[in-house]
Amino acid sequence: MNPSSPYSARYLVLLPTPCTQSALLFNGRHDFLATLEDDGFVLDDLVRAGTPCALPSALPLPTIDGGREIRCYALG
Repeated sequence: MNPSSPYSARYLVLLPTPCTQSALLFNGRHDFLATLEDDGFVLDDLVRAGTPCALPSALPLPTIDGGREIRCYALG
């Protein structure tokens, strides 16, 4: 898939949740694409393929408890 496509994920944002890990996918224009719940494989593969990066301020993220850390990875 073309990395500049509006449907290609550019950022993986891991959200701190009490029970399971969940993540949000965004494209290079910071548009929300999808939510992923941890199944033990997909998120691990995406984290390994990604590069840790600073969280872009333009990403439309939900309000998160300030005591918990959000992690961001640049994809492809």
